[in-house]
Amino acid sequence: MPETKLPIEIKADRRVVNQYLAAICVNIISLSQGTAIGWLSPFLPLLISTDSPLSTGPVTDIQATWIASLLCVGAIFGTLLFGWSADKFGRKFSLCIAALPLVGFWACVAFGGYVEILYLGRLLAGLGAAGVFLLVPLYVTEISEDRIRGSLGTFFILFINLGTLVSFVIGTYLSYHITSYILIFLPILFLLCFIRFPETPQHLIRCNKIESAESALKYLRGYTSSPNHVMALKDEMSKLMSQISIRGKDSSDDSSIKWADFAPFATKKAIIIGIVLVALNQLSGCFALINYTAQIFADANTGLDPNVSAMIVGGIQIAGSYVSTLVVDRCRRKILYIVTTFGAAVGLTAMGVHAYLKVNEFDVSVISWLPVASLSFVIFIASVGMLPLTFVILSEILPQKLRSFAGSLCTTFLWVVSFIVVKYFPVIVEVLGMHGCMWTFAGCCAFGVFFNAFFIPETRGKSIDEITLAMGNRSKNES
Repeated sequence: MPETKLPIEIKADRRVVNQYLAAICVNIISLSQGTAIGWLSPFLPLLISTDSPLSTGPVTDIQATWIASLLCVGAIFGTLLFGWSADKFGRKFSLCIAALPLVGFWACVAFGGYVEILYLGRLLAGLGAAGVFLLVPLYVTEISEDRIRGSLGTFFILFINLGTLVSFVIGTYLSYHITSYILIFLPILFLLCFIRFPETPQHLIRCNKIESAESALKYLRGYTSSPNHVMALKDEMSKLMSQISIRGKDSSDDSSIKWADFAPFATKKAIIIGIVLVALNQLSGCFALINYTAQIFADANTGLDPNVSAMIVGGIQIAGSYVSTLVVDRCRRKILYIVTTFGAAVGLTAMGVHAYLKVNEFDVSVISWLPVASLSFVIFIASVGMLPLTFVILSEILPQKLRSFAGSLCTTFLWVVSFIVVKYFPVIVEVLGMHGCMWTFAGCCAFGVFFNAFFIPETRGKSIDEITLAMGNRSKNES
């Protein structure tokens, strides 16, 4: 027995190599998107200063909020576009198209000297974000085996965060224009690397391209021509084909979405959970805090250079995302989400306490480190669980037929909430104070703890069929 176990384990490990390579290469576009998100933090103070690189001079406070929030506007419309494209032309083709707006964004930064060009660039960055946030988790979910689906899914936020840190570092030490000249090559690198990987087997089956689906699955699973592998390939293909409506020449109605597809309790529950999850993802305040990181630390008078503080936060964010890849398939996802969301609530509460003491003219010099420490903790703990698990769980609980449509619906709502939070973050701070704003975010995180505990099923290690069955248990009990 000991002699036979080791080779079997080695073969099992070799089966996932191509899945890891595909997940890493597709997430190069997540890295590029992260740089577009992180770009604002080091350069917003420059844009509003007298040293602004724009020909029109410094941007106003109102223009600054539009520069920050127009990414969300572009993403709102782009999500609907890419949701349609993913079903019409495939996940792979749509991902390649999503790289083009990111090239356009960096071109606008590099060669546009007017605030209106920056507006256009941020809209293009939003179009790219729509494709990235919708399609990368979708692609990774569909190519992954159940046992590693969670780990591969966390690469998404890891690469987003890595891109954010890259922007913080390059934006601190290089000029406004040189930064754009360098980062414009990331979406091009994605296209060069990703083009060799296959379309997802699920989409190919749906389009009745059975031979191509078999080839894709054979490549992704590392199957050889051995009898055992041939049998395993046939079994997995048979299972996928039983789950998916095939779109033939005369049967397109079979795969079209109908109102009846939304009738099952499991489907309605999945969509509601998805909408709440993406709303909590943004109402945690993490995305807004990343956009305004340097400015927050400047206002806090911590004594640290604001951009250095932002880099510290970015590095800790990477550490949290890396820890997430290690624990997401080892811990129950419900527990991981609850613990990390509660931790974020504690950190945000501490930030609010510091801001409250400062605004009431208490001497906070002894705890001047608290904003940096609290925000670092919030970003770290959220990156371990709450932020990546939003997209992992969302891609797992949505039914196969509606995954693209319902995913685009939830992602659109994510960007609507994100726009409101980012656009009006300065207004909220002015009305409620920084302390009130942080406590509001903390309250949303606290709600997330209870929502997850009572409404979200455990998905770790389960197949999509098992998750769907778990989602529909209530309807069976009621009938």
